[in-house]
Amino acid sequence: MRIAVVGAHGFVGRHLTRLLSNQGINAVLIGRSDTASVSLSAGLGGCDALVNCAGNKDGIGAPARQANIELPLRLLDAAGTAKIPVMVQVSSVAAVTSKSSPDETVTDEHPGCPTSAYGISKWEGDEALLQKARERDHDVAVAILRPPILIGPDASGVFGLLRSMARAGVPLPLAGIQNRRSVMHVNNFAAAILAAAKARCAGAFIVTDSPPLSSAELYVRMLAAAGYRRRIFPVGAAIRALLRKAMRGRGESLFGDAAYSGDRFEAAARISWPIPPAEVVERAMLED
Repeated sequence: MRIAVVGAHGFVGRHLTRLLSNQGINAVLIGRSDTASVSLSAGLGGCDALVNCAGNKDGIGAPARQANIELPLRLLDAAGTAKIPVMVQVSSVAAVTSKSSPDETVTDEHPGCPTSAYGISKWEGDEALLQKARERDHDVAVAILRPPILIGPDASGVFGLLRSMARAGVPLPLAGIQNRRSVMHVNNFAAAILAAAKARCAGAFIVTDSPPLSSAELYVRMLAAAGYRRRIFPVGAAIRALLRKAMRGRGESLFGDAAYSGDRFEAAARISWPIPPAEVVERAMLED
């Protein structure tokens, strides 16, 4: 089996290409310069699937439009010319919504109301890609995968910050927080990409590998994996609100709700997670 990968040097791309190598699958790496070439289709010859892991996380201006909208469309054209049966596009739950209400679990039935520039850009790219796939009369199956926050030993962002704090045993004011947030191990997401390619899934799917957690539960599990006992403490609602506002996006990640369900994808791809759902946090704390 041969799978072409665009964006192989990014966070998801690195883990995907390692998974493919471990399974004896030939990964054909497509660089940025290759995607602009008129001979792109020739480089895809003989591939069984095309995966696009590239994207722009700012979501603003021409660079975002080129990466999140124009590139996927160009890749779909190239896949069709090269007669590749399936294309997997890496998107994000941000294309649906970046937050949920306290008792809500967002599914693929959600109408879609992205709340960030990045989410809007990805939503527009996803919709354009699905529309073009329909216009191509289904000669290429297009699977759009939307994961929540991806965690792993080399993850950056909020999880990377929490990982550093947990390894240092830093106490945080998270006791009593009962929010619900979804996270997913990046290795499980790489497995989801491969499963979608093999099953020739078509459509847009939220992808999750475990039930939502509160930020308190997440950090306690991270502390335990680092060898520390429960090091969280409570603060009043007023102070918590001030912290949330002062921390801006990171405050929303710690105190807000963003719960998702990937049950529809699991049923479509019939996937078995390489990292058990009960272990995703602990495995994300281990050295890669």
